Amino acid sequence: MQALEALRKVLEEEQERLNDPAVSGLAQLIGSDRLQLVKWMLGEVKKLEETWQSGEAPAKEVHFRRRGGERLPRGKSLPEKFYRPLILTALIETGGQGRAKEVLERVFEMAKPHLQSKDLENIPSGTGKRWHRKANWERYRMVRDGLLRSDSPQGIWELTEKGWEEAKKLLEREMGE
Repeated sequence: MQALEALRKVLEEEQERLNDPAVSGLAQLIGSDRLQLVKWMLGEVKKLEETWQSGEAPAKEVHFRRRGGERLPRGKSLPEKFYRPLILTALIETGGQGRAKEVLERVFEMAKPHLQSKDLENIPSGTGKRWHRKANWERYRMVRDGLLRSDSPQGIWELTEKGWEEAKKLLEREMGE
């Protein structure tokens, strides 16, 4: 409750400052909606205080809306997990680390025979090709799973010790086939 009270106090002080004629005139000149934001945040803090005092979480479920439209039906494009062995292979070929762009180019070359038409389309948000987005999500999961370093410089993908072990297992399976 103390944290909510402190937040409310800071927001009230900010609202007071923004209501100052000199500040509000400047905000209007630059088109700032900061006062509206502060008022909204104060309302939300008051709701949180009431919820905290009642001791009961709201029964309302939170639903997130997708920005780009509906999810593509299963089987219409390759799953994200398809890209993991390709990423491992591409990184083995580059000595365990490489520039993201180069790794993804190699992944694309290996994936090309398997890609479906939907994989080559732009995703609904228009920010890139579906296969590229899925490969990047798989890279994120590989970092989370400890296979790729999370502290590599931006734009560099690098295997961890665990990633090397996984890559070696992948090579052994491929050699055994």
